[in-house]
Amino acid sequence: MRSPKITEQEKQVLRNNAKTELERLEACLADQRTVQLLDEFKNKFNICESVYKVILAEHQKRKGKQVTSFLKVDMTQVPHALNFAGYSFERTLLNELFGASSLKGKTVKKLRDETTHGINEKVVKEIIARKDEVFGYMDEFLTGIRSFENKAA
Repeated sequence: MRSPKITEQEKQVLRNNAKTELERLEACLADQRTVQLLDEFKNKFNICESVYKVILAEHQKRKGKQVTSFLKVDMTQVPHALNFAGYSFERTLLNELFGASSLKGKTVKKLRDETTHGINEKVVKEIIARKDEVFGYMDEFLTGIRSFENKAA
């Protein structure tokens, strides 16, 4: 397969588009408090997702499915996998955290996806406006995981 070719003028347009995107992203992240909030938000969600994937991997293994290094978080399985492990989280919480859509705005997972794969000012503003709410969902989930007592020990 041949490498695609573009004209010098098309290269100039492409480089200008890349520069414009760079400037837009830098403007979104110019405020250090915003950068810190986004880092805290993404890190906390990554913890929630990683903890859940420990449970999901065992759930999938017990169902006879091959467990790979890539596990997709899907709300059709989240309640079942957590129930399998003995947790009883409210479905509303799980949907706000891991779901695809919510009546309150974007779910925590969708906000994380959008800040990771194409940050824009609208998403940043939503995270700032809903900070207590979205961090509350993550904290509630992690508290539920953390508060489990190992009675078998």
